[in-house]
Amino acid sequence: METTVSKKLTKVTSFLGLIAVLAVPGWSDEMPKTKEYKNFIGIKLARIEPGTFQMGAADTPLTAELTQDRATHPQGDFDEHPQHTVTITKPFYIGVYEVTNLHYELFDPQHRKLRPKAGPLSEDNAPVVNVNWYNARAFCRWLSDKENLPYRLPTEAEWEYACRAGTTAPYHTGNTLPKKFTDNSKRSLNLGQTPPNPWGIYDMHGNVEEWCYDWYGPYEAADQTDPVGRVTGDFKVIRSGDRSANPYYLRSANRLGTLLEDKHTLIGFRVVIGNMPKTKPLLLPLPQLYQTNVTQQIPPDINKGPNPKKPYFHEPRLFVKMPPGNRGPLYEKHNHFTSVTECPNGDLLAIWHTCIGESGRELAVAASRLRYGQKEWEPASLFWDAPDRNDHGHALWFDGKEKIYHFQGLADTVRNVALVMRSSTDNAVTWSPPRIIADHGPSRMPVESVFRTKEGFYALSCDKGPNILWISRDKGISWSKCGGSIGGKHATAVQLSDGRLMALGRERDIDGKMPMSISGDMGKTWEYSPSEFPPVSWGQRAVLLRLKEGPLFFASFCNKMMLTNASGRQHQVSGLFGAVSFDEGKTWPHKRLLTDDGPPHEVGSLNGEPIIMSPHNTESVGYLTVCQTPDGVINLLTSRQHYAFNLKWLTTAPPAAPTRPTPLDAKPLPEKKRLEKAYVLTESTVRGEWFARTEDFTKPLSTDRPLRITNKAGGFYERSADPAGFAAVDQKKGFTVELKTQVIKRKPEAKAVDIELYDGAGSRYALAITDTGVYWYEGYIQGSAFLPLAEFVPVAEGLDNTDAMHTYRIAARPDRVAQIYRDGKLIGMRRCEYRTPRDAYIQLGAGPGAEALVEYFAYDLGGPYQP
Repeated sequence: METTVSKKLTKVTSFLGLIAVLAVPGWSDEMPKTKEYKNFIGIKLARIEPGTFQMGAADTPLTAELTQDRATHPQGDFDEHPQHTVTITKPFYIGVYEVTNLHYELFDPQHRKLRPKAGPLSEDNAPVVNVNWYNARAFCRWLSDKENLPYRLPTEAEWEYACRAGTTAPYHTGNTLPKKFTDNSKRSLNLGQTPPNPWGIYDMHGNVEEWCYDWYGPYEAADQTDPVGRVTGDFKVIRSGDRSANPYYLRSANRLGTLLEDKHTLIGFRVVIGNMPKTKPLLLPLPQLYQTNVTQQIPPDINKGPNPKKPYFHEPRLFVKMPPGNRGPLYEKHNHFTSVTECPNGDLLAIWHTCIGESGRELAVAASRLRYGQKEWEPASLFWDAPDRNDHGHALWFDGKEKIYHFQGLADTVRNVALVMRSSTDNAVTWSPPRIIADHGPSRMPVESVFRTKEGFYALSCDKGPNILWISRDKGISWSKCGGSIGGKHATAVQLSDGRLMALGRERDIDGKMPMSISGDMGKTWEYSPSEFPPVSWGQRAVLLRLKEGPLFFASFCNKMMLTNASGRQHQVSGLFGAVSFDEGKTWPHKRLLTDDGPPHEVGSLNGEPIIMSPHNTESVGYLTVCQTPDGVINLLTSRQHYAFNLKWLTTAPPAAPTRPTPLDAKPLPEKKRLEKAYVLTESTVRGEWFARTEDFTKPLSTDRPLRITNKAGGFYERSADPAGFAAVDQKKGFTVELKTQVIKRKPEAKAVDIELYDGAGSRYALAITDTGVYWYEGYIQGSAFLPLAEFVPVAEGLDNTDAMHTYRIAARPDRVAQIYRDGKLIGMRRCEYRTPRDAYIQLGAGPGAEALVEYFAYDLGGPYQP
């Protein structure tokens, strides 16, 4: 039997729409008649006359000042479109100011305990915060009961109408917002510190965020009269913004939202007097792709899979299929932090972060479904997106019976996360209303590690702060944190057969190994020791799972790890590997590189850029997630690829591989003696920092002496969106960088000068120069500038780099191989190191205690050139 979410929801939304219209409080229809009204506790309200305006953002480009950050858009956010005509037919009164601490605490004296104890929000005349939507509505009803007037929260349309006050620009002040609206040097947020809009209303571009009446949902293009939002939803609309926000998020058209019970120090509200419009709310939008045409039947052959006595490995399948472009809510490039679960009907459901930058407000959660019996994952669709909130961290988990759980981080800032939970009993077609199970604070960001203990408890690993387990002893109704801190971040955990808990985490290495944590008291305390696995760092996350067959499965990343192959010999591998333990994690005798054992070929990694899969190498970064389906197949997902294999494959030794990877071949490159542009370094006499100006390198440089650089001066670093600079690099064309330098001195076993280049497309090139050699960084993730020389491998040694100025050139080819030259002579070739997505940058640094002379640091984006 097939069912669609649209049929199920049509009846629900029609019923809710009727309730929304009928559920109008029975207060007097009488309204004040004056232009301004002051109520019995001193709240001032301004009368707003009926009118028509354009709601939402226009297609006119915003100023460059507003859109300089990565997560902004020239025409505003996707949910501010389409701009549409709205008519307000009846007058209403709106608070001239936001509701203050003093006003609110006349209604709820206990709230004083939640008032900030110090700072700009602590004063009586500062806007009240730490109030959720229910609190704000209750305050309005209290005023209504006292005065027999229809107090309420403004509709979203009324709020924007009053905010614009007849203006059409991004702000009532015009195309830009004066600095006094965002000046954080003022400690007071007391009301009325900035000029009012033309209708005499204050603080609608900043101060604090403000609750509105409406359920959040997408705009529609048709003209609307007295709109009241959607019939229901997950989020209530919030408008304005806090004073610390980027002015982009303070525009008249900008939309925010959060769960009704959410409260923190950014959200307040203002009140309206006016009968609620009797307009019918809009129905729910159409369901997302992952929710449509989902069967509720359990396949009769769901337990039948590959022969468990024979190795099974399915070649990697792409599951992140994003629409082109970066307008939102889905983004093409930055997709990672994955979670996957099996569904009762045999489908696989995967979710992941989609964003431009992980700390941005645009971060949302995308989803894709691999339907039972199908070979390909569906295109991505939207799974969760609290508007203009950083939806950081999530996890999916199937309880093995009928219910799928979704755990979600909801942040006002990246580290101040609330933990949200919802569930589904129809294979993720519909979800229960989301609820906050842990208020904002550290250690609330869910990590992809959820399991049930022998006692029947649910355990969830959470990060952003100490990595702590949260436990539910009542099947998800209530949750409490265990208290003890797991060693490492993004930890993955299981329960051992003796009842103890074991976790493996990222960073905080012990003796150069990944930290292992053991708890005998359900996470209250932990004991730490080194595991046998190499540590992982930024952009990587391991997973741990008890398989249905009994043993433990672990997957992580390695660099130059030795594995025993079918010939009985060892060969070196790097990248993603899996391991199996039959003795509760004491030993891991079976380890395999997650590769198809075929000849070298390209596979798309975290941001879609290619890496080479071979017997020696596979994906080097990714936030892993894993589940095992009833047919025994282990489904391991990285940030873009889906690997499927069985236990027999894991315990079978890999075929013999060449002792070394295929050597790199030098290619004849076009010659270019002088590159296009050069950074001419200067040193600040005040702060001792390096600065640089870019000059046309085809002409003589305007400097008559080299600059003496030292580690004390830090380094030169350019990371810019300026299309005229290095940010315009295109890996598909290749590029060239050159440094002319002379080493003066360096500490033993340390770098003298180092160069780091990142093309913005996954490829990083890092070179270190000492007094006697040239070295290359082949590690993963961490910035080479922070690493000791021991982390680098030699390109050429036995040199004298101190006797004179020498020229070092990196010619980065389109195939991501660098040809490295010294004084015009090719001294080596190295493949790029993959790095997590970020803006392109170019960096020059000095090692600890080093000194060197630098004449120039030049680059050319035309392609790879040999001297």
